[in-house]
Amino acid sequence: MNSTTPLARLERVTLRTAWPNEATNFTPWLAEKGNLDLLAEKIGIPLQLEAVEKEVGTFYADILAKEPDTERWVLIENQVTPTDHSHLGQLLTYAAGLDAHTIVWIAENFREEHRAAIDFLNRATTEDFAFFGVQVELYKIGDSPLAPDFLVVAKPNDWSKRTQTAKQAAGGDEKEFQRLWKEYWGALVMKAKGHYPALAEREPYRGNWQTFETLRGGNPSFALNATFPWDKSLRLEIYIDKSQAKTAFKILHEQKDEIEKAFGQPLSWEELPDKQASRIEFYMPGDEKSRDHREWNAQHEWLLTWGPRLGAALRPFILCLKIPASDVQGS
Repeated sequence: MNSTTPLARLERVTLRTAWPNEATNFTPWLAEKGNLDLLAEKIGIPLQLEAVEKEVGTFYADILAKEPDTERWVLIENQVTPTDHSHLGQLLTYAAGLDAHTIVWIAENFREEHRAAIDFLNRATTEDFAFFGVQVELYKIGDSPLAPDFLVVAKPNDWSKRTQTAKQAAGGDEKEFQRLWKEYWGALVMKAKGHYPALAEREPYRGNWQTFETLRGGNPSFALNATFPWDKSLRLEIYIDKSQAKTAFKILHEQKDEIEKAFGQPLSWEELPDKQASRIEFYMPGDEKSRDHREWNAQHEWLLTWGPRLGAALRPFILCLKIPASDVQGS
């Protein structure tokens, strides 16, 4: 007797299902660290939030960010509807007023005329400027939580090559700590090739932390990171962010014994009461604070041994996590 596994249908829903209002719902959501990191990953540029509703004369730009590598401004203009001419005009007005060199237009759908306009701007301007068209798509399966994704529909020609060239050109002007962090994480990413694909595909950061992989998007969001302040011990962490982070942390903490049994080691549970986010951490044993290159190999071996294990242990609990309806409605 033949049998088949029943399959559900992936359904795309309108953005207003999750974000009824662009200014009060979608823009604050996008400005949250986990979501901005996801956008950064898609366009290939690290993003550091600077301002939301940034004043530009008598107008307000949705989000102003900065590229940590170059200190250049990044303008992000978004809408929860298909692209229109007014937002294209706003995009150019705000870019001029803020002297932004990277401009990201986000919308529910991109009309072909506006996609062509982004392509034209990339052709007509110098390589100092980069224009992106990014489509936000929202999906669900049955009654599942809504899952957002970013789809880059327009970008500069040879973007990967251009970003690499820009990084090399900027190398001599980088602050020493940025150079050191890039070298540290870059060596880790190289070591991950063939062993840890999720990390091997990432660009090395220029700060004291590096995302390995996103375990779950949405609200709350979960990322597996490594963090290594030079004055503190090296650690791995499950970083829980967005408005429902505290509820998610508490639900997982109730399963602490099961989670630690699955991981095989005790974990540090840090709710961070003064912050929106919470985290679950695993510290490298001993006093691992050295920046000596001779210690890097052992540190990287530890990260590549325990990072995938931490992700694998937490992933089933995270994917099965259900936020009570009362908390969802109140978020």
